[in-house]
Amino acid sequence: MEAFEITVNTPAGACTVEVTKTSKVSEVIDQVAQQKGLDKPDALELYFDGKVLAPTSRPLVSFGIEAGAVLTLVAAGTGV
Repeated sequence: MEAFEITVNTPAGACTVEVTKTSKVSEVIDQVAQQKGLDKPDALELYFDGKVLAPTSRPLVSFGIEAGAVLTLVAAGTGV
């Protein structure tokens, strides 16, 4: 599976992560939380195009996320 980069905006600043289309949303949240030093990745939500990516067990491809996409990671329940 070919890897590609996406940008994730977080309260701690933006970061770029390498993913594949079959990467699960939960894996991306964990990867970004670890990279940015955010606590409690289970209390974070990932948004794309104004919509929360849920359930987190779904792969990125099921949400239409491709190379160069910009997502937003926020505390659960705060929205974008």
